[in-house]
Amino acid sequence: MTRPVYGVTGLPCSGKSYAAGLLADGRVDGVQGVLFKADDVGHDVLTRPDVVLALRHRFGDEAIRDGDAAAVRRAIAERVFSDRRELVWLESLVHPLVTAEADAVIAANTAERPVVMEAALLFEAGMDDRSDVILLVEASFETRLARAERRGWNRAELERRERRQIPLFEAALQGRNRGKIIRVRNDADDDGLAGRIQDALVPFQNSLRG
Repeated sequence: MTRPVYGVTGLPCSGKSYAAGLLADGRVDGVQGVLFKADDVGHDVLTRPDVVLALRHRFGDEAIRDGDAAAVRRAIAERVFSDRRELVWLESLVHPLVTAEADAVIAANTAERPVVMEAALLFEAGMDDRSDVILLVEASFETRLARAERRGWNRAELERRERRQIPLFEAALQGRNRGKIIRVRNDADDDGLAGRIQDALVPFQNSLRG
């Protein structure tokens, strides 16, 4: 069987990290994969010397304190979430670096193992083009809000985080890669998600065997 590349995405608190972990750990089909967490790589990228230099040039030395990752993320978030132009600039800087790391992971995986790419911004970063199949994890707003509150977010914070993603997901469902997208519900917070993913992937896996 050709080793597939899975893209896993979803709105905040939909459970995409859990779904990606199930796939990568082999709890869906018994085949252990390689997990690539794009958000973690994106955080690491912010501390690269060339990126720090670009951030300092854009936002000033006061915004970037000694390359401390958490401090950099907080400082940058304060600027980009209130100004779309700055957000677009930041993504143009970070997304190519993250996708390059994803490409390297895919290229280095010479074993017959699936690659599982978990990315909140899968479509924006172009990782949908690198995916053989895209798992879109969905849950109701009420379910996601309950999960968000366990993280310490309120309704306004959840709505802020998802506001930009919703139209992009809607566009993706109508876009050129729509045939790759498999939608899976994750409202229950139970062990049944692995089975639902497995059922949803059957047509895709059968096509690989064929």
